[in-house]
Amino acid sequence: MIKIVIPGRPVPKGRHQVRLYGRKVITYTPAKTREYEKAVKVYAAKQKVKKLDGDVGIIAVFYTSGPGDTDNLIKSLLDGLNGVAWEDDRQVKLVMALKQGCRKGQERTEVVIMQAEKAEMIMQTLLSLAEAG
Repeated sequence: MIKIVIPGRPVPKGRHQVRLYGRKVITYTPAKTREYEKAVKVYAAKQKVKKLDGDVGIIAVFYTSGPGDTDNLIKSLLDGLNGVAWEDDRQVKLVMALKQGCRKGQERTEVVIMQAEKAEMIMQTLLSLAEAG
């Protein structure tokens, strides 16, 4: 299991922008999203994250005082970890995520990355607890 902390406000994945240059249509990711994904890579590398093979699962907590849908926060995190924690985010088979409010200055993302089998065991335990009431 690998735990990393990415300091700063989590940034939700922005919609692709489309521009027309002459007769060409260009699409690109907004700068704020690109910068956050780069920061995720840098912090993961600083914390010596090793690339996992095979299927993986993650548990992520986004501590933020800002806006953003949880699914878009997940997208920017997963894209930022491409090539660092895994080859491609297609390997991510299970995601558990929480968006948690916090004060400015305490914003961060905490993520635990593990092999999918371990993540599945955790999920099954949670489902069993929910059934038990």
